[in-house]
Amino acid sequence: MELDNLLRSVLPVILLIAFGFFLQQRHYFSEETVDGLTKLISDYLIPCTIFTTFIGLDLRLEHFGLAACIFLIQLLLMGAGFLTARLAGFRRRFAALYPCAFAFGFMAIPLFSTVFGLENMGTLTSMGVGHELFIGLVFMPFARMYLKGERASLGQIGKNLLSPLFLMIFLALFLQLSGLRDQVAATELGGGFLDTVSKLGGISSTLILLTVGYRIRLDNPAKLLESVRLVAWRYVLIFLISYGVKFLLMDALAGGDPYFDIAFFTLISQHGSVILNAYIAQYGSREDSEIASNAFAVNAVAGMVLFVAYVLALPWLN
Repeated sequence: MELDNLLRSVLPVILLIAFGFFLQQRHYFSEETVDGLTKLISDYLIPCTIFTTFIGLDLRLEHFGLAACIFLIQLLLMGAGFLTARLAGFRRRFAALYPCAFAFGFMAIPLFSTVFGLENMGTLTSMGVGHELFIGLVFMPFARMYLKGERASLGQIGKNLLSPLFLMIFLALFLQLSGLRDQVAATELGGGFLDTVSKLGGISSTLILLTVGYRIRLDNPAKLLESVRLVAWRYVLIFLISYGVKFLLMDALAGGDPYFDIAFFTLISQHGSVILNAYIAQYGSREDSEIASNAFAVNAVAGMVLFVAYVLALPWLN
């Protein structure tokens, strides 16, 4: 029964990507339409997603240790990506950013909760806080500047701070930390605003998966092999660095939670950022977007296979 529920959780991801690929085979959209849709997602829908994520974060003092460790892991992965991408033979600009983001809300939560229950998600939630803070405060603004080729001047930093992304992050954190979130949600105007932002954010993942599928190209074995190599390199870095930090710092902070090891594996085993694919499509070349889309699809399937294998192996691991 658990595997049936698991399949129900992950099948929509596969089917949405497959539907996007089907539309591409039918040439349903022009490339200009897909580019415009990608720009809409990147500029406005993703900030709504991040706002909804941040305003829903359960910020507790006891979460700080594990959250800080995940933040550290992602910083180390970003650094390792830039140090090793060219050594591994990757010349594409986006490759350095590929290892340092996971699919916390998109895959880790539904996979873990389906098998182990929402009531056992304490440590996963703690790690997710660190992940989301890294994505919103470090990864997304840096990725946009890096992929656009912008220099980190004071003027550019100021411009980014006034972008929809940062404005939504600051607003969400203000409502969270000031304790005004529930009061705003209780008013008709505030509640309507939050519901509208949530709905806009809710469609971003669906549209991203469709555009990922639309940009997949299976007619070029060299491109497909490059995507597979990208995923394999990503997993090597992730497992080496993540389990190193886990052994040195996180095991002692977990407090004997029997679900900690499972939650940790679930988080780090899932595919990279859907947001990065949107940025690559907007700021990179068409070939970059095709390879990134292929890699996303390969990594999504690999993450699901790894999780199912881990769950089946638990009786022998314990």
